[in-house]
Amino acid sequence: MERARIYDVRNGNTDYQNLLSHNKRFIFWDDAILQNARPGDIVFFVNREKREVLYAVATDAVRVGIRNPRSWLKEFEYQGCIYGSREGDDFRKYEVRQQAAIPEGWKWTKPLRHNGIADLWGTGTRDNTTRLARVQDLRQLFPAGPALEMLERCSLHVEGANMTINETKVEMQLVTLPGSENGLNRAKNEHNGITFGHPYRQLLVAVKTKPFLLLSGVSGTGKSWLVRKLAYMTCADPALRNARYPGNFEMIRVRPDWHEPDDLLGYLATRGDTARYHCPDLLRFIVKACRYPHIPFFACLDEMNLARIEHYFPDFLSILETARQEGGTRVYDAFISGHNVAVYSQLDPGFWTKLGIEGDSRLQSCFLERGIAMPANLTLIGTINTDETTHTLSQRVLDRTMVIETQGIDMEYGLSSPAETWEYPDTYEAVTVLTTGKVNSAEAYKNSPKTGGRVIRELKRLQDILKDSPFALSYRVRDDVLLYCAYNEALAANGAMPGNWLNTCLDEVICMKILTRIAGDDADCGNIIEELKVATRQYPACQQKLSKIQYQLRKTGLTFL
Repeated sequence: MERARIYDVRNGNTDYQNLLSHNKRFIFWDDAILQNARPGDIVFFVNREKREVLYAVATDAVRVGIRNPRSWLKEFEYQGCIYGSREGDDFRKYEVRQQAAIPEGWKWTKPLRHNGIADLWGTGTRDNTTRLARVQDLRQLFPAGPALEMLERCSLHVEGANMTINETKVEMQLVTLPGSENGLNRAKNEHNGITFGHPYRQLLVAVKTKPFLLLSGVSGTGKSWLVRKLAYMTCADPALRNARYPGNFEMIRVRPDWHEPDDLLGYLATRGDTARYHCPDLLRFIVKACRYPHIPFFACLDEMNLARIEHYFPDFLSILETARQEGGTRVYDAFISGHNVAVYSQLDPGFWTKLGIEGDSRLQSCFLERGIAMPANLTLIGTINTDETTHTLSQRVLDRTMVIETQGIDMEYGLSSPAETWEYPDTYEAVTVLTTGKVNSAEAYKNSPKTGGRVIRELKRLQDILKDSPFALSYRVRDDVLLYCAYNEALAANGAMPGNWLNTCLDEVICMKILTRIAGDDADCGNIIEELKVATRQYPACQQKLSKIQYQLRKTGLTFL
């Protein structure tokens, strides 16, 4: 298991503010203080004066403090920003995975040593009673998320301990859990992330950019297979690794007669004095995702355009627009309000059982207070077929999603070489990609001005062509394109990037977000297609897509997704 430590930031320590990034995504710290630090180490930076705690992971990025010859200040530069430092010391970057507020009255059960450093896990950790007391102290600050998972791993292998936690007697029976060794190996191998050349990079980065995706193509090209594959690649919790399918995956088969949101979110049915809540599979899966916030969850809505998406999916389309950051986590408005949850749970005695949380008082209380909302770790991926039995997609839907088109099949796949199988991997690098380093579009633009400037210039060129048409670009399109390119650029930390990586990303995302919107007859889009072909000469995927659209237009008089 990786080493885990606490660093208690004492009053008056100005290094904390000098070394913390403006967006609190990372913090540098002196290797002379956190001695023998290595990539993958866990550090909880606890700052009681600022009333905040950071759960951070050490990286291999190190900067040396130097004296500025003009200002005589001791500092170093990173990503265009200046950080205060000591001259000649090495400062290591720690990526912040989660942050939390320290409530009034919180304190350490047992004060830390004079240097403010204590081990939570390591080869020299022997005082388990003190260590577990500090784990419990931190668990009060992190009731959920990746920090809580880390703290629970720090509690393994201990037979038992009796202690007082914040003036309350606690008896702890902490034993090695079944399969926990696999969990420890998984966690250790989780930090690297994927490289730009990863075979599923485009899909993984699209998922990180947008919680609602569409996979399009003719029937039988492996669209739902891809979603299930993603689930296997990210099922990092042993409790979810079922023998037949991963527990973070759910297949929802759309019916042609769906026309109400109730088909996905359920409804209360009454007959006489009896009331029962009809709980669909998707609602139950949403609740399940809330129980595992550290694991990506995927709901595959198969053949989504068999029914009109705008009719049965409007609640989701609206809720996606309410996304915002609270406490470092993405949150949404509730599908089912806290008031309605209270009503349903009172009228239907089996309500909590149907949701799968009959014994989980914590989650029940959360739903009663805040309602049932879309969790940040859930991605909805719809598959759509392009044939005469399906409905076309409106601009309202296309504006709120990213469309990835699956290509034609390889006739030799699985014949001359072994086909890919649905198996759990030994390592879970994909989890890191999806759960860390999320930013908003403004942060993405500021963090990498050179890349952001190139993206905006390209969008302006395309907007000049589309501005007077029904396909004009929106702020949603701009934000998704910026984020997609920024998340791809971040993969440079995991390995070498090709020199034309940004061209590749722009080629992919223009297809996903812009060209999918081009639909209509020759009067609507004939000239626009010609202009776009000229404007995207450097992008091969765009050229292929536009040629396909143009062929469809000439053959049928109409073009559509």
